Amino acid sequence: MPRAGGIEKLVRRFKDRFDLLVLTRPPNLAYAVGVPDALGLVIDLSTGHSTLYVPRLDYSRVRAGAPVDKVVAVSQAEIPPKRPGEELLTAPSFLEALKGLVSGRIASDSKEIGADVSGEIMEVRAVKDEGELAAISEALRIAERTLERLLQSRLAGMRERDAAALAYKWMIEEGADGAAFDPILASGPNGAYPHYRFGDRKISYGDYVVIDIGARKGVYCSDTTRTLALGGSGMLRDAMYAVYEAVKAAERAARDGALASEVDRAAREVISEYGFAQYFIHSTGHGVGVEVHEPPRLYAASREALKRGNVITIEPGVYIEGVGGVRIEDMFYIDAGAVRLNRLPRLP
Repeated sequence: MPRAGGIEKLVRRFKDRFDLLVLTRPPNLAYAVGVPDALGLVIDLSTGHSTLYVPRLDYSRVRAGAPVDKVVAVSQAEIPPKRPGEELLTAPSFLEALKGLVSGRIASDSKEIGADVSGEIMEVRAVKDEGELAAISEALRIAERTLERLLQSRLAGMRERDAAALAYKWMIEEGADGAAFDPILASGPNGAYPHYRFGDRKISYGDYVVIDIGARKGVYCSDTTRTLALGGSGMLRDAMYAVYEAVKAAERAARDGALASEVDRAAREVISEYGFAQYFIHSTGHGVGVEVHEPPRLYAASREALKRGNVITIEPGVYIEGVGGVRIEDMFYIDAGAVRLNRLPRLP
């Protein structure tokens, strides 16, 4: 189980205004104690004492490793009878039971329980410490080793879904605790759809293949993309260079205190100079942590400023319907400038 650093940071944020912090959302439970499948967490903000509520079938596993002071099993009935030493809460509805267990000035990620501080929790989560950065970096190393294996494979003649299956298999082999999201293997015209996953199309010579994968290490995610050119020329070759230069421009713009919209604009200006402005149809990037998409988000209308400790992606793309697409995605740690976390070349 991960360290309880998440609890410590949350206590510092809320202790002067509230008596208790109650978490119920899986990403926040993952952040605080590394147990996304728990039911709830109650933190006494005056002492830091933490009580984690979990389904009864997970009680022994979680109790053995969760960085909390107390673990309570939850079940609708005491069947089988409670074992010696087992902490058990029986209730038809955990949420209703939880409401009856807490009182005072309550902060929560559920407005049904207390003052909704979800936005503030996201602000805390957005600034990573050294331990979080190490976990994200390891998740990225796993994804990059998997990407290398894919880029060196004979993808031509293989179905997209078979290549996606290899991506998942190899991430697990390389040490991942799971995939951060379903792999994207978009070949030929399918590359024009940013949120395409994979299908039965056979990858062919002449295709541009967008490969977007992310590994999970512990509860932390990575997210990276490369576009493989299996021959071919024309618009997508020009788009590849446009996207490559756009990533570099956005990297130069990203720094502590920079507006997220400035980073987006830096990438968009390069894409526009190459004549592909109308084909860059999504934001330039996003934060990554226990969720693969979290603040800060890098888009034109954003009012957020980047902060030291943010981990973000920069991922401009060009998508031409009926032709295909190109995307290059790197991850960065925000310090005085943007520290590139990827090691793979941007152009395979």
